[in-house]
Amino acid sequence: MAIEEMVLLNMTFDCQDLDQVLFKLKDSKYFYPQSASKIVNNVKGVHALQEDNVYTKMLDRLIQIASDIKLDLNRDLSPDYSLNYDKNDAYLKEMEEEIKKIKDVQDQLIQEKEENEKTLEMLNRLTLSEVNLDQLAESQYMKARFGRFKRQNLDKIKYYEGRPFIFNKLGEDHNYVWCCYIVTNNLLLEVDNIFQALGFEEIEIPSFVHGKLDDAKKELDDEIRAMQEYILRMDQKMTILRETNKVDLLKLYSTASFLQRIEAYKVFVVDYQSKCAIYGFLPTRIVDEFKARFSSISSMEYQQLPADILDHQQVVAPTVVHNAKIVKPFEAVSKVKQADVIDTTIAFAFLYYAVFGIFLGDLGVGAVLALLGLLMRKKKMGPLFLSLGIATLLGGLIYGDVFYTISLYPAIALPLSTIYKIIDGLVLLIAGTYTINAFKKMYLQNSTVERVLSMKGICGLIVVYAVLVYLGCAFEAHMNLPIMPFAIVIVACLVLIFVKSIMKKRSTR
Repeated sequence: MAIEEMVLLNMTFDCQDLDQVLFKLKDSKYFYPQSASKIVNNVKGVHALQEDNVYTKMLDRLIQIASDIKLDLNRDLSPDYSLNYDKNDAYLKEMEEEIKKIKDVQDQLIQEKEENEKTLEMLNRLTLSEVNLDQLAESQYMKARFGRFKRQNLDKIKYYEGRPFIFNKLGEDHNYVWCCYIVTNNLLLEVDNIFQALGFEEIEIPSFVHGKLDDAKKELDDEIRAMQEYILRMDQKMTILRETNKVDLLKLYSTASFLQRIEAYKVFVVDYQSKCAIYGFLPTRIVDEFKARFSSISSMEYQQLPADILDHQQVVAPTVVHNAKIVKPFEAVSKVKQADVIDTTIAFAFLYYAVFGIFLGDLGVGAVLALLGLLMRKKKMGPLFLSLGIATLLGGLIYGDVFYTISLYPAIALPLSTIYKIIDGLVLLIAGTYTINAFKKMYLQNSTVERVLSMKGICGLIVVYAVLVYLGCAFEAHMNLPIMPFAIVIVACLVLIFVKSIMKKRSTR
């Protein structure tokens, strides 16, 4: 249970088997394929295989269709391993045309309905005004415009007082002023320009309105209701279209998504014209198991290479750790890096389990941590909180405490008060973490001087544990120890660390 030993595996196969290889490769958990562009060495006729975006375009069309018909896309249906592009392209075109027909009719109806609603609103305003539509219609020398503009522009009308037009305010609401203006024919263009600058929106009054406002309003109202019903009928038509094609569209979406992910793997494929190759890192312990996945592909050939053979081409093996499930959550604490050759996950697991079980054990705290872990189970820290919660619950069963204040039953008790127990646990956690990281740094350090004379070396550990031993003896064991021996040891270590730092700075100048 440590950092995996990796091997660079070269898989070579006939190009006709590419799809099969990619299908099997997609589900591999421990194979780390490398970009073909890093492998190709500018050899004539050898290049990285190009990804085809045909499935991306198809998915874009599917997403647009789903949006139009209000279909929630998902990948719940199992995908097919192949797709007849021409057939599905024709199917999508047919869907798009049908949707366009419905939307065109619906958009036109909505536009006409909105225009009728504006006209009806204008007729309602005219009912309360003194404007005589019949007289305006019979006039040969004047023209009347009806419409509305934004309320904030109402005050601007005063700047045009004295200009040759009659302005009649018919009413207003929260957003608009409803009005009409009357002007002689020879000045119509000039006055139209003035009102256009105010954002005037003209509303045509139907010819049948003259002298018959109530009849016109009733007719418009009936027409608006009829349009609303027809719009709803178009919605129903879209719903029928959705439900009729739902399964086919979801199946196509699932398949296209799957094939798009497979297509994305082509960036790892080196094209040798008649042959293809994929390079990737794999833990040595599962090489045979991995090869067994491709046993049905007769053209497959393997070559195992040292993990560092292509370091000069920036093909660097990832650092992968392999731990049992009981300690795996603590990989979030150990944080193994690319350059590490040691895995401290087990040490951290032992430390945390011991501290949370023995020193911080409590039924209430354990339940909270476990619940938090379950709620965050899909996040990186979720399994860690769950493991610590279980350890704390087990400790809580031994002590019988709930939130360190309520004792449910007589149980084992440490010879420490609750507050000292918690403090000791936290101190041990901090000191243990420091110790593990110090030993890790010493192991990775090539210089013996750095291993000994640094704060994360032997001197640093002596300082930390000298302080902890003295404080533990003085405040918990109540032992009256002389401070001078501890002080001498601590000062001596700090001086050595300080001298080493000065000498290191001088040597680097």
